[in-house]
Amino acid sequence: MKQSDALELVAAGSLIRPRTVGRILRLSLGLACYFALYQLVRSHEIIINHPVSQLPNMIFMAGAAICIVNYVVNIGFGKNWGRWPSFISVAALALIALANWLLLGTPDHWILGFVYWSWLFYFYMHLGTSFLLASMLATPGCEMRAIPELFGKLSGKPTAEHHCPAAFITKVDEWEAGLKS
Repeated sequence: MKQSDALELVAAGSLIRPRTVGRILRLSLGLACYFALYQLVRSHEIIINHPVSQLPNMIFMAGAAICIVNYVVNIGFGKNWGRWPSFISVAALALIALANWLLLGTPDHWILGFVYWSWLFYFYMHLGTSFLLASMLATPGCEMRAIPELFGKLSGKPTAEHHCPAAFITKVDEWEAGLKS
């Protein structure tokens, strides 16, 4: 499987539907995303008011979001914007920090905090919801196609699928499918 930021949708029914283990894996990853959301909501005041000072505590959450946001946006919305979602995310945060520093003398300001917090909230909400739906619907391939699959089921139209960029999820689905044959 070719791993890139390119959007390579395949016809509905082309990929292996996850079974029990694959669905539990997706459920677990969805719950992990919702735990990240819980942490964001619980710490929203500190993050918004002092984003730079909180960055060391949130480096894993922010790093994961920067690395994966391309897939979340491109596959989730079915548009091929390449690496632009990451570039725009990093550039927007850097420009806001720079503007805060030039205008206010510090990048550690609530304007940056609000944008940073909102961006992380969107990312983990979209990803977590997609994982939970993928678990419930047994969405084949990438969990980011779960929301389009739900709309497809409601409208009666087949939905294109996408190979999961996280190869370990695909390997779990293939392994589990091999158990039944």
